[in-house]
Amino acid sequence: MTPIELDACSTDELWTLYEAIVGILQGRLEGEMRQLDERLVALRGRFHAASEAKRSPRFRNPNDPSQTWSGRGKRPRWVTDLLETGVELEELRTQQSQSG
Repeated sequence: MTPIELDACSTDELWTLYEAIVGILQGRLEGEMRQLDERLVALRGRFHAASEAKRSPRFRNPNDPSQTWSGRGKRPRWVTDLLETGVELEELRTQQSQSG
């Protein structure tokens, strides 16, 4: 690339050069933003899948299947009540968590 004598350029020539540079920069920045957005979408997808796996229910109430527990945090009342009646925690495990 040959150096340009900017001081010797007219205002119109400088303005044309400015517009060309802005156009090139805008195109490059948009391309980089697209790549970053694609990477962000991929990372979000991976993070979402990993967090869903952590939060998926591992235990289910046999008396009310809508009640589930991931096994994290404080035990729900229904788990405590069933354990007090002699039910083993493993008996409450969901099919999905048994195979995984």
